Amino acid sequence: AATALALAGLPPTFTPDPRHTSVATASPIWQTPTAGPTSTPFPTLTATPSPTMPAAAQPIQADTLSGPPNATDCGNAGYVFASQFNSAYGNRAYHAYLPPCYRDDGAAYPVLYLFHGSIQTDTHWLELGLAAIVDEGIRTGRYPPFIVIMPFNDSLGNMTSGGPNSIEGITVNSLLPYVARNFCSWESARGRSLGGISRGGYWALMIAFRHPDLFGAVAGHSSHLRFETDAPQYNPLATYATADLSQMRIWLDWGETDFLRAGQEQLRDSLIAAGISHTATVNPGGHNETYWTLHLREYLDWHAAGWSLDRDSYPNCS
Repeated sequence: AATALALAGLPPTFTPDPRHTSVATASPIWQTPTAGPTSTPFPTLTATPSPTMPAAAQPIQADTLSGPPNATDCGNAGYVFASQFNSAYGNRAYHAYLPPCYRDDGAAYPVLYLFHGSIQTDTHWLELGLAAIVDEGIRTGRYPPFIVIMPFNDSLGNMTSGGPNSIEGITVNSLLPYVARNFCSWESARGRSLGGISRGGYWALMIAFRHPDLFGAVAGHSSHLRFETDAPQYNPLATYATADLSQMRIWLDWGETDFLRAGQEQLRDSLIAAGISHTATVNPGGHNETYWTLHLREYLDWHAAGWSLDRDSYPNCS
């Protein structure tokens, strides 16, 4: 199982480091991933600096489909589309990226779930330049082919902090089962990675820390972490202490002038004190699109490094 998380194909300038590391530098230190837990049924919640800048963001033009296509062309670019999934809060919008040759070899694909910031939408990551970077990574053999799911969290993402009637409930009870039914996805914690920007970073860390059986990796970018705004039973600033994060890869980053840096520094210091393996990076910059665009390639490199380049090592698509 551990071979499925090998760092094969990692850019040669980065050296894996098995220790928990927090660094105040623009150069991330990569962790050696560890095997995640086996596939677990979805629980039902109850009420209790990159060397080069990505290309300038372009308007997102995506087909709107009733569901994911059965296959994609084997060209140099993946396929981006918009669709919806059903939840207790009605139909929820999302954008998705499918790699070239999707479903061509019968093997399942890892899935990267990405949350947008509080004032953005499900096109946020695409506007930052995600598709072009993933295309290049797959084409050059640095990334394995993987799926990206980017849901629209709307106002519910800002009005709630956790529980069944929140983005947590929608993600765990509706989105993940929808992806399992409709995509050729690797349905194991090791096959899922979760990330988010700003308020989306809160949701990524919050959900992963409360559901380590469902995700093998989580990344918070400029995460909105405050005790005064989010209940402690949900807040990553508190839940890290009781969660079993021993099998999870964790990434934190923020800009040195980020107005939300205090919460991120607190989480970093707490993880260090608890001996929880993670990577935390402080970069020049603030809490804005310029910062996230500059570091987008680093984020995607980190997520992709958790998955094997050998497609024969993946389970068959169910």
